[in-house]
Amino acid sequence: MTSDDSSAQDRRETKAAKHLEKAREGGEARADYDAAQQATDDKTVRLKALRLAKEQADKEIAKKLIKKAAKKR
Repeated sequence: MTSDDSSAQDRRETKAAKHLEKAREGGEARADYDAAQQATDDKTVRLKALRLAKEQADKEIAKKLIKKAAKKR
């Protein structure tokens, strides 16, 4: 009867160890996902700022060209 008890104990310990390992892997996977998402968000913000700055510069150049063309008339 003792060997059955120890066998059951071994199975419970193995199951608990597997459960802990899956939880650890899940936490690591979530951390990787969060880091990738943060990097994407950061890149999006940076690119949007660059796009808006370029659009503003293009508008200013267009205004200067219009003024220059108006002076030539």
